[in-house]
Amino acid sequence: MIVRPHDLFAQAFNMQFAIGAFNTSNLEFTQAIIGAAQSQRSPVIVQTSEGALDYVNVTVMTALVGALANAADVPVILHLDHGKSLAQAQACIEAGFTSIMIDASTLPLPKNIEMTRAVVDYAHDRGVWVEAELGAILGAEGMQELHGASTPDSFLTDPKQAEQFVEETHVDALAISVGTIHGAFTGQEYVRFELLEEVQRILPSLPLVVHGASGIADDHLRRVATSNVCKINVDTELRIAWERALKTYFAEQHDKIDVRKMLGPARDAVAAVVAEKMKVFGSSGKLKVQ
Repeated sequence: MIVRPHDLFAQAFNMQFAIGAFNTSNLEFTQAIIGAAQSQRSPVIVQTSEGALDYVNVTVMTALVGALANAADVPVILHLDHGKSLAQAQACIEAGFTSIMIDASTLPLPKNIEMTRAVVDYAHDRGVWVEAELGAILGAEGMQELHGASTPDSFLTDPKQAEQFVEETHVDALAISVGTIHGAFTGQEYVRFELLEEVQRILPSLPLVVHGASGIADDHLRRVATSNVCKINVDTELRIAWERALKTYFAEQHDKIDVRKMLGPARDAVAAVVAEKMKVFGSSGKLKVQ
């Protein structure tokens, strides 16, 4: 079933595990994500970007995730990933999303606070959880790229700004830039644990979020998941598994065209990655009693 995040995040925070947030844009990815959660007896966050909603339509996406979530007996949070406007947040909330990310991190701090607070006010009036971002997570979503001498260090979250940001916006969770990168792996991404610990010291009761977990070593992710990080985003590794499975299919001769035989193995490959991440994040077997 689709649920609100509040109790699940409290459980993850108190029991020191992280809930995996996995991006979808079609039926098979959604089946893979929820199917893996079912097999692992894990809560899960199914999230979708603005681009995916342009591709599918917010009403259709909500109905798709809702139908699959209702057929399962694990809690599913439906989340907007990297929403860029109040209007987009409102559309998702009205459609039935239970969690919203507003990402104004590319704006100056006062503008980021202003836009985030507007979304928080609208969402909280309707019982919807809000995540925001401070610092820039490099890659496609963050809209920054590595050029020349630039590194992820140039865009890390400032803990003092984080304290001000949370006080003025009243967000429920904060995505912080601690060295991970969206999209293709660069070899420069790794977790700056000293920064994560400093943010935790300043904001000791706030659930934190790490984006760009694809390509991060499992031992780092296990350590992250036992901190105040309650949500870890994974997308690129799912896409890689999907593409590899399709390439394997098309490398062989087939005497008939059957879309199910093309997409079924790709769906299963995505599900395997999701299940493995749930084990790493510590959410396997952590179903909250409803």
